[in-house]
Amino acid sequence: MSIFDHISLKTTRLAEMQRFYEAALAPLGIEMKFHVDRPGGGVAGFGRDWVEFFIGGAEGTEPPPIHMAFCAKDREEVAAFHAAALSAGGTDNGAPGLRPKYHNAYYAGFVIDPAGNNVEVVHQGAG
Repeated sequence: MSIFDHISLKTTRLAEMQRFYEAALAPLGIEMKFHVDRPGGGVAGFGRDWVEFFIGGAEGTEPPPIHMAFCAKDREEVAAFHAAALSAGGTDNGAPGLRPKYHNAYYAGFVIDPAGNNVEVVHQGAG
């Protein structure tokens, strides 16, 4: 179970970000559950069973980038996310691999999304 109820990200590039996350999160079993157009920008909701990740449209300048980490059930999902995110237009920010500086079983991959956010997918277990 996630420690968050939900996370909300704002962007001036909603359509591009929506396409990116649809492709990048698919290997994790996360899909877009809805999209609603609203004045000043729409909102898209993503999740597995329910919506836990929102992307909302913003006007003006792009908000400052953030770092977020999604859980993977195994190392293969980390690698599949990384490949899908790169294919969807993300920029490599750390290939899938062990990160022993965090702990001996910390296996993660990092990608910068189209709006500059650092997106991590991590599996914190054996193999």
